[in-house]
Amino acid sequence: MSRFREHRAVAVASLAAVLLMAVSGCSAIDSEPADEVPGTTSETSTPSEPMETAPEDTGERWQISMEGIGPFTVGMRYADALTAPGADVSETCTGVAGASPSDDQWSEDVSLWAVASQQDPSSTVTEITVSVPADAAPEHAGEPPLTEEGIGLGSTVDDVMVAYPDARELDDTGIPGRSLYYVQGDSAGLVFTVEPERGVIWQISVTTGDLPSYEPCA
Repeated sequence: MSRFREHRAVAVASLAAVLLMAVSGCSAIDSEPADEVPGTTSETSTPSEPMETAPEDTGERWQISMEGIGPFTVGMRYADALTAPGADVSETCTGVAGASPSDDQWSEDVSLWAVASQQDPSSTVTEITVSVPADAAPEHAGEPPLTEEGIGLGSTVDDVMVAYPDARELDDTGIPGRSLYYVQGDSAGLVFTVEPERGVIWQISVTTGDLPSYEPCA
């Protein structure tokens, strides 16, 4: 009788072990999935679009300042002016370099030149001038190059006086039909040349001299 009880006890223990394993397996299947590792996702992420680079503002790149116009500055070596970055440059005559932006942003009637001291090619630049024919100046109002205050070819005398209250008119230019308005800077002056009848600017110069050159290659 005791042997029967022993066999029964073993059978019950075995059945209990099987039931325990079954219950454990179901619990593992029904349990919630483990939390995802921070910074990961179960879904496939879509790569972000590359940011577009803003185009370079060529107007600002050719701004007129008290130091120069675009890549040309007073005091730079004339030899360096002949290879100024972003510009098409050619020597108009000895010591005078004609130039325009390489990207052709200016009209064909806009001219720029850089003049060496006493037109000596071995010296430094003392004047940078940009101009258009006087009768065409009004058509260029608001177009680059402009000063930081927004004054450019085609601007009026009134515009200049508002932007530069210290501007003074030069009494004697030595050239009939030409009025000049001068703004003094630290190392150079900003000179606006005006066609008197219209009162419109057709030439702007940055120069270390009192007056800009008149037909430097004449």
